[in-house]
Amino acid sequence: MERIDELEHRSIYIIREAYACFQRPAVLWSMGKDSTVLIALCRKAFLGTVPFPVVHIDTGRKFPSMIAFRDKWARTWGLDLLVANNVAGLSGRISFSDKLACCTALRPKR
Repeated sequence: MERIDELEHRSIYIIREAYACFQRPAVLWSMGKDSTVLIALCRKAFLGTVPFPVVHIDTGRKFPSMIAFRDKWARTWGLDLLVANNVAGLSGRISFSDKLACCTALRPKR
């Protein structure tokens, strides 16, 4: 077995175990390459479906084409997509020059 296949099998095992052990699992999807691969692994682990919610935290700073990508693949893959944002943070004055302060202000508050 090649190394990449071994890593894939181990990842799928871990995803299935997490699903079996936790009551309300979810997976975060930033639409970046790493989290998109994670969605693909989740789909492999459960025969083409993802049996738990996929969460995207929308900071309002994504390109429209990225949102279109998200919506298209969420529909195509049948994902239970939950989009969260911080309406209060989006309406305030935020300095986008400090990435950490910006992203912290735009994340949903509990």
